Amino acid sequence: MSATSFLASLLAWPWDSPLAAVVEPTMMDQLAEIDPYYAGKVALGLFVFLKLDFVATFIARWLPGYNLIINAAAPFLVPLFVKISPMIKPIYALTDMLLFKNHRSPSRPSASSKPIVIFASRTVKDEAKYKKEFETYAGYLQRNTLGVRAAFSFMDREKPNTALQFFWFDGPSDVTAQPSKLTACYKGTTKTDYCQSWGGIDEKSKKLLEGSGACTYGFVAGGTRGFLREPTKANKKGFTTGSMPMIWVSKRPIRSGRLASCGKHFQAGTDMMYPNAPAALGIAAFTEEQSEWALRVFNDYYAAFKAHFPVPSWILFRMVFNVIPEWEPGLFPIGFSFSAKKDIEAAVKSNGGNAAYKQYYFESDELIGPAPDFGKGF
Repeated sequence: MSATSFLASLLAWPWDSPLAAVVEPTMMDQLAEIDPYYAGKVALGLFVFLKLDFVATFIARWLPGYNLIINAAAPFLVPLFVKISPMIKPIYALTDMLLFKNHRSPSRPSASSKPIVIFASRTVKDEAKYKKEFETYAGYLQRNTLGVRAAFSFMDREKPNTALQFFWFDGPSDVTAQPSKLTACYKGTTKTDYCQSWGGIDEKSKKLLEGSGACTYGFVAGGTRGFLREPTKANKKGFTTGSMPMIWVSKRPIRSGRLASCGKHFQAGTDMMYPNAPAALGIAAFTEEQSEWALRVFNDYYAAFKAHFPVPSWILFRMVFNVIPEWEPGLFPIGFSFSAKKDIEAAVKSNGGNAAYKQYYFESDELIGPAPDFGKGF
């Protein structure tokens, strides 16, 4: 096999970017007419250019010391990129219009969210009784329902008598009503408690969840941007990593008038993240008034967290020039991380901004209910 044909096969690797799909056919026709020696060099450069996300992910995983350099540079480079973003955004607007307008199918997996994720903050009457009832309910639910991959809780350290809850359901048929012994533990109101959802929730599921008592429910059916990965045979590798997941939930204020632009570019970013980070099970968001509720479910540190935002990469450029500048400056008003301690510590070293999440650890005695099990059933 010639260098040209070998690199041509690399260009056809599954980690395709929208740009690669547009450019590759024409470029490879031209390469076939070039001297093999120079064609090999051109093809290698083209591979690195079009597959930058994959190349950067591979280097970060296997080259010792690379992450130390990137971690040291990030606090200086990211603010710089945000500062110059007004000069770069017109380039993205032009290329999106010319190259990508008709390329993205509405039914693509990177824009699909059939599973359902629920995150809630509930005020409880008695902490000990709540822990007992939730432990019983969540343990039974996750053990006996194949489509329940997460059902856990922590007590909020900063709000007395307040429980944080997280659920992952593969679909509406897996959603169940909470038992009366558990709902009897709640004492909150629509002003104190909230329950947010991402993904494919339906009317029946809404009614089941609303039966848990007074709370402000944020149900978004069909309005979730990004993706929640389905537990299919094709996605088995991402679900069966054997790693403890890193789950982030946040509410991020968006600059006035910038919600639509932020959402469009966020979806463009997740279109590239989906193939590059196979263990990223959920990278999703929906808008509420002038804020964005963001969800991240990373089922492995390297194959999800690092791979969803490699440095440098087209993913990073898309996000840092078009999405991050639309956030209001300052800490998120709501931001929680649920993970193994070592993973969030590594994430903070990678990007100091991740320290904004309030950290809860699955291996600690604060966990109420079972730890998530995303690999079950495969």
